Amino acid sequence: MKDTARSSGFFYVKTRLGWFVMFPNAPLFVCTTCFALTSLGLGMQSCLCEENKSYPGVDCPGGLILCYMCATSKAGGTSRWSWNACESCLRFNRYLERTYRFTLPLGRHSIMNSISVPLNADQEVQDKAIVSMLQFINTSGSLSDWGKLKAHTLFEEVHSWRHLEHVPLETWQAKFQLSKVKATSRSAQAFKDYLRINDFQELVR
Repeated sequence: MKDTARSSGFFYVKTRLGWFVMFPNAPLFVCTTCFALTSLGLGMQSCLCEENKSYPGVDCPGGLILCYMCATSKAGGTSRWSWNACESCLRFNRYLERTYRFTLPLGRHSIMNSISVPLNADQEVQDKAIVSMLQFINTSGSLSDWGKLKAHTLFEEVHSWRHLEHVPLETWQAKFQLSKVKATSRSAQAFKDYLRINDFQELVR
């Protein structure tokens, strides 16, 4: 169990490891070393360069991320049921599913991607489900790596950030903000680049 003592703009969390001061509205930053998000010690969110702490009742304390597909917007969350892509890329993923019966596993939990291992099924069904689960794990890792690569590429495009160790997330998102139509086009291109295809018709061949 955890006890919280509320105060102005922050609260204390008591765990077995001691007391922690949390700022729920702490600003986020993009670490330009690992390209994960960090609150610089003011909240639960930490990047890969920092010590990751566990918090009772929180699935993913450092679960906020840059979108795995376009890396221009915040995605994820502290729940295991969070999506690893921004709204624009999620909409495009659903479009691919409707149009081409193809989708990338952008849900953090396998069940969000209709993947599970039925324990009461026969061995053949379980074996197929295990193969699907392993494919999901591999693809999730690949998507995570892709997101970091995209973020690194975007960072290098902005020369004025070259010597920054951290870029405010608000600044990052504002720099790459697009209209809804242009954002959809960017999402489409991100999917093509990840899948290494020139036309989505290739998905049904």
